Amino acid sequence: MAEDKKVKANLTIITVNWYSMEFLELLLSNLNKKAKWPGKIQYLIIDNTTGEDKDLLRLKQKELNVTICPNDPKTEKGSFAHALALNKAMDKLETQYALVVDPDIHIFKTNWDSFCIDTIESQGCLAVGSTYPQWQLGKYHNFPNPVFCFFKTEDYKLINADWTAYSKNPFVNWFNFCRRQILRCGIFINRQRYQRYPIIRKIWFFWEKLIGVCSNDTGCRIAKKAKRNNLKAILFKAVLPDDKTITDKGDALIKLAEQFELYCYDNEPILTHMYGTASRIWKTPKGQDSNFWKQLIPKAETETSLNKKAKREKD
Repeated sequence: MAEDKKVKANLTIITVNWYSMEFLELLLSNLNKKAKWPGKIQYLIIDNTTGEDKDLLRLKQKELNVTICPNDPKTEKGSFAHALALNKAMDKLETQYALVVDPDIHIFKTNWDSFCIDTIESQGCLAVGSTYPQWQLGKYHNFPNPVFCFFKTEDYKLINADWTAYSKNPFVNWFNFCRRQILRCGIFINRQRYQRYPIIRKIWFFWEKLIGVCSNDTGCRIAKKAKRNNLKAILFKAVLPDDKTITDKGDALIKLAEQFELYCYDNEPILTHMYGTASRIWKTPKGQDSNFWKQLIPKAETETSLNKKAKREKD
């Protein structure tokens, strides 16, 4: 039975595990439930705990096509270890399409798989997905990042996609560190101030353009290569709490945008990313509260459904 599923699969979903079972079971269930063709999906989990996370074995008990691949990041940590795992996954891809996702996301869009495939094929773009939010000053905002990046496998292999993050050259990293401090005025510009004051957003939008990308992160090499070769990407927008896309759609969606990350496309919520960072610059009061994030999701699902129904009745 497993062999039949592998033959029929035309989409591989890749995610990296670092003791992430709190999210992984919910992730696979959500992606499978919202997909148009769940039987054509296989899941590839790169386990950066090298088999130490025994809870991961529970995923093998589900009626899903799941492959767990142990990976030893050696001394690498954070973005370096994450990128190393994604590069390993690229070597294992055999399906027509692939999706790289973080474990702590939730998809709102029904038939997300057919939507992404149709977009790739009709728009002739290299990738579809989320990028680093505008408030993450100094990161790239013009190409899908590993939170949600959907692509045609052949196209990514043709450009030798490399997910490697920051430079290992200490002088380059020190130079970029200095640029970040200038861009962010130390820690004066944090996420909450950025969200609260529109004037700060306008000033730092132009300031960031002047200084450029100085916080290279996972996928930055792919983003640069795509830009150099004029390869197009379709991006989901990370909305702020006061964005008109959600201000009239419900309280749960606003809180997701305020405390976590909420991405929309064509005036429709697509996904939420918990992004529970401890960084003093980007953290929010509830940003590391996974229970709060999970409580908001069903409420946001209801709000999204009601708004879709209202729109259909209006049309």
